[in-house]
Amino acid sequence: MIPDDACRFSSPQRSLVFRALDEAEERTRDYYCIPPFRWEKLRYDLLTRGDHGWEPLPEPMFARVRCLQRIHNSLPFDFYRIELNDESILAAAHRENLLREQDLYPLFVYILTHEMVHMVRLSSILENWTETLVPFDESEEHRVQRISRRILTGASDFKPVLDRFCS
Repeated sequence: MIPDDACRFSSPQRSLVFRALDEAEERTRDYYCIPPFRWEKLRYDLLTRGDHGWEPLPEPMFARVRCLQRIHNSLPFDFYRIELNDESILAAAHRENLLREQDLYPLFVYILTHEMVHMVRLSSILENWTETLVPFDESEEHRVQRISRRILTGASDFKPVLDRFCS
């Protein structure tokens, strides 16, 4: 039996996740040309397996974004939650031999960028979406993958991750 700790990010890996979150947020915001005052209205939190409130994800999934509070357009914001599936991410990193910090970081940025794109689309592009969209249909997933690839293309650090994980 695998110890529970082996299925969770270590403290250094969690730090790396939050550093990657900053980069994913900046790249996504820049791609969509979202001004800071508007970005601040996109409220969310990020949970990993060790956090209170984290809920298990299906095994192959790396992450998901959920809208926890849907507020009508006349009110200021929705609230989203990004949940990372530590176990699936670590298994894929091990399988692809991405175990060093400099290899894990681009994977974390890719995963988080992908989820940020979902949030932007849910909050401003996909009109009248419903909970039936989540989990997202295949065409939406492909669209988000293409956008995520565009956001990260150009930085050589991301090429191996994009080639392996972003079809």
